[in-house]
Amino acid sequence: MAYTTDFERLFSSLSYKPDPNTLVSKNSSEKTKKLFEYLKSIYGKKFLAGQQYLQPSEFEDVVYYRVTGKLPAVRGYDFMGISTCRKPDDQAQRAIKWATECGGIVTMCWHWYAPDDMNDYSKGSAFYYKTTEYNNKTSFDLLKAVTEGTAEYDFVIREMDGVAAELKKMAELDIPVLWRPLHEANGGWFWWGGRDDEEHIEAYKKLWYIMFDRFENYHKLNNLIWVWNGQDKRMAVDPNTYDIYGDDIYSEQPNDHSSLKERFDYAQEYNHGKLTALSECGYIPHPDNMKADKVKWLWWLPWWGGFVYKTKEYRPVIENGFPIINDEKMSEEFLKEVFSHKDVVCLQDLPWWDDKKYKLPDRLISNLNGVGEFRR
Repeated sequence: MAYTTDFERLFSSLSYKPDPNTLVSKNSSEKTKKLFEYLKSIYGKKFLAGQQYLQPSEFEDVVYYRVTGKLPAVRGYDFMGISTCRKPDDQAQRAIKWATECGGIVTMCWHWYAPDDMNDYSKGSAFYYKTTEYNNKTSFDLLKAVTEGTAEYDFVIREMDGVAAELKKMAELDIPVLWRPLHEANGGWFWWGGRDDEEHIEAYKKLWYIMFDRFENYHKLNNLIWVWNGQDKRMAVDPNTYDIYGDDIYSEQPNDHSSLKERFDYAQEYNHGKLTALSECGYIPHPDNMKADKVKWLWWLPWWGGFVYKTKEYRPVIENGFPIINDEKMSEEFLKEVFSHKDVVCLQDLPWWDDKKYKLPDRLISNLNGVGEFRR
């Protein structure tokens, strides 16, 4: 018989008092536990510099390294290429190289492509829901997705198993993953979002529990540190199904390097004492502002591309052979100050990083030498 989630049994197993000091997975490997212990040890004292990536060129590295001589410690990638609805990409492989060759920390999200027409996948797929302003969007039905016996349910189970297979590859290489699925659930822009009605909110939670149960009790993955990114009290899932709370904040204020204290404090009202991260952002908060406001973002993760380097028609602006920093998001002076700050942890500051064991990314080196995606 195919594995399905027994919700009564799952909730019974989650009936204990949440302990923010212990990983929620009962399968956790020693290396995963050690990473979590490290994260706890620096929480509120230091901040991990991070960066989200998408394009294979990874021009973000060139900007960071040329300006500061350092790279972020946490690198974000996406499982969007795992879907049966679109062409595969190399993001999972790049995440593996980052961890094994460079010694960095990996966080994975999932912009989950779902078909617009369940009877004909060729009619298009997207992660944005049909009510958004985006051109690429889907009418995929969240309510059906959590209802056994539907084509939508079969689809999400098959897709989860595909992502689990990729996570298992990482587990076999002993790579812990800060796993952030079903993100930004408080809004209606993604098909899995709550859309501010109780029926969809409950369906979102059910989808979260199905994934947690399937990864934990069916696939028995041992390398996950679960990051819940629901961003609203109404969306709250059982605290025994996540280890870290994540908030995504894109300030509309220019040059906003504030601590984002209001959002941090709001999260503390319902995240059960869990570690709290700025899992996506448009601006890097200044560590001095965070310290002054007693705001403890564990890491920050600016979005890729134009959030780091200047672009024109979605392509990087190249000067003297290199992409240049987007000074509307951060100045060179700001970036130098932050990456040299005593409370900021970059790749080379991680306690296990050793230049005899690890190296800088190959693509960064080739781009710096003018033999990569752009030439001087």
